[in-house]
Amino acid sequence: MKATPANQKLFWDGRARNYPLPFERSTLSKTRRILRLLGKMGAEFRGRDILDIGCGTGVYALALARGAGKVTGVDSSPAMLRVFRAQQKASGIKNARCLAAAWGKLPAARVKGKFDIALASMTMAIKDRADVLKMEAAAWERCVYIGWAGVRRNPLLEKVYSGHGLKYRAPEGAGPVLKILKELGRTPRVKFITDSWTKSAAPAETLRDIALNMKVNGAVLKEAWVSELLRKRTRGGKVKQRTTVRKALITWSPPGPGKRPVP
Repeated sequence: MKATPANQKLFWDGRARNYPLPFERSTLSKTRRILRLLGKMGAEFRGRDILDIGCGTGVYALALARGAGKVTGVDSSPAMLRVFRAQQKASGIKNARCLAAAWGKLPAARVKGKFDIALASMTMAIKDRADVLKMEAAAWERCVYIGWAGVRRNPLLEKVYSGHGLKYRAPEGAGPVLKILKELGRTPRVKFITDSWTKSAAPAETLRDIALNMKVNGAVLKEAWVSELLRKRTRGGKVKQRTTVRKALITWSPPGPGKRPVP
């Protein structure tokens, strides 16, 4: 995806209608697995005040809220945040809130020193040195970054992208963040994992998602060709896709005392 603010808003608003929900069984199982791994890497979330950067539908923020002190999500997509609030209300969660803002434009004073932990997962919100420094300034105890690590495979989308003259690959993620942390003299803990998910959707819905992907990548959708491809792959009225990715789990201590002062 061409990472312009307009493209990002278009993409995430478009994805909000069928993005994973925090308390879906399969989603929550994956979230808990990653949180267990992060716990072994020094990230203790229980009782902490947590900032979730690029929170989306609340996959991490709302799952963490039940054991946390307070949780604040930040996201630039109003559509994602509508789902976040609906999920929060449906689950009766009282100690979470969300802010509509792009991380790069959010004034540092609004988050500086207000959280124990700052978390960012699979988001383009953390992309440069200024973003990382703002993240560190928000957290007294720990920063956590979960990002793409060079592998993303999906046979259907690989064929679609190739047919439009595009390469289907993992977005930039962990690589640039680790480089920034090295330049800053940080000593992060890093663990690489493989993750995967399966999605089944009607051909019309799958076509809408593909059209969105082509648009944000600057390609003109070959609608008739894609429709025929989906027709051949439809079983029981659904098109099934499996995506396999490599993720990096990164935790580090921000500079400072490491403990929030008692009010």
